[in-house]
Amino acid sequence: MSKICQRLNDKLLAALTIIDEEAKLVEGYSHLSHTVQFDCFPGSLLVQCHFDEDQQVRAAKGCHVETKLQKRLHKLLLKKGILLKEPKKNLNLQGPVPVIPTEPKADTV
Repeated sequence: MSKICQRLNDKLLAALTIIDEEAKLVEGYSHLSHTVQFDCFPGSLLVQCHFDEDQQVRAAKGCHVETKLQKRLHKLLLKKGILLKEPKKNLNLQGPVPVIPTEPKADTV
């Protein structure tokens, strides 16, 4: 990772740490994940706030938690010199990650 990308990543992680702490106050919040491609940054940034149940996601969206977190992420990154063009596309709330069952491996003789 180049020095420029490393600096951007450090700024991003600092902002995401704050977002994670604030999201922990929302009932049902589980964890935060993100993906980014620095050659297309900040447009490629996708932050997902995961919840334990779909019902909790609906309740959080009903209380405008998603919009508040989007605005907060936008402000935090703007203070660090990173402008999000469309914060609504950069952060969203997600329900539980479905568990994909795996088939047991057959024993070979």
